[in-house]
Amino acid sequence: MGVAAADYDRSGFPSVIISNFSNEMLSLYHNEGNGLFVDEAPRSEVGRASLLTLGFGCFFFDYDLDGWLDIFVADGHIEKGIERIQSRIKYAQPPHLFRNVDKGKFQEVTKLMGDGFARTRVSRGAAFADYDNDGDLDIVMTTNSGPAVLLRNDGGSTNHGLRLRLVGTRSNRNALGAVVRVTSGGETQSAMVQSGSSYLSQSERILTFGLGKRTSAEKN
Repeated sequence: MGVAAADYDRSGFPSVIISNFSNEMLSLYHNEGNGLFVDEAPRSEVGRASLLTLGFGCFFFDYDLDGWLDIFVADGHIEKGIERIQSRIKYAQPPHLFRNVDKGKFQEVTKLMGDGFARTRVSRGAAFADYDNDGDLDIVMTTNSGPAVLLRNDGGSTNHGLRLRLVGTRSNRNALGAVVRVTSGGETQSAMVQSGSSYLSQSERILTFGLGKRTSAEKN
């Protein structure tokens, strides 16, 4: 359904997440750097937690600005009567939020995020942006036959971040395809300016790098 790519473990190579149908796990294809991709989902919480949900929009982003990319997935089935056929699968479903807790090891934290995340919806598109200019990244989702949903992030700005808007001069004006590397505290992150991912959605093109408790970057 949805797809996104990013270097979530700071290996220097972009890996891929793909949202799938119910009774299938999310796919988390780790880039081995040698032309091979290995699906890490079956042996991680990303796979176990997503088996019964049907994912659409998805993306990598650093919601808590700790310097490690997390995963968001918007969920919702396509069949209204699915519960009559498979009682464990629901039409309206909560989203998934997986926190990157240890260099690419993910933990689902959806239930810790408040009522906005706990509510079930039939979600489709999903994107992120700092809509209120407080430094952290907020989420917007579209829903099937319902209103759009704006989830404001009220916790990520307790850490520091660096936000970069790139403008092309000799290249395309939006700097699409440009890769930025930021080093802070001896650790390097990278991100690419993209025009689309997720599912029928586009997140903001400003690049956000979480710095944790650090207040500056040594190099970018």
